[in-house]
Amino acid sequence: MRIAIPIDRDSVSSSLGTCSAFHFYEDDHGKIVRQFLVDAESSGIDAALALLERYGIDALVCGSISESERKAVASAGIISFPAASAAPDDAALQFLGGAIVFDENNTCNACGHGHTCSMNCESCKIH
Repeated sequence: MRIAIPIDRDSVSSSLGTCSAFHFYEDDHGKIVRQFLVDAESSGIDAALALLERYGIDALVCGSISESERKAVASAGIISFPAASAAPDDAALQFLGGAIVFDENNTCNACGHGHTCSMNCESCKIH
């Protein structure tokens, strides 16, 4: 499996279109056998998806991406696993260990309530 994690300032990014790079991982039976960093070539979701498709990515482990980004990722045949918040290497290991799982209703987990929202997490925090 080939896994991609968008990063910004050495942390998992919540936006594919504005991340600075992608950390790519290849696994063999749950163990990382290869990893490398690729700078984002340009901004925007289309450029990000083209990069992911070029590297044959199967899974995207990311922060709380928007619904439109999730749909674009899914239409490219890539399964998204949002709500990661660790350093990229830790997030990859958490994913491979089963701690980060796919939840089609999880578009935002930043506020800790586990519900979907419009990505305005500051307003979620006051509920």
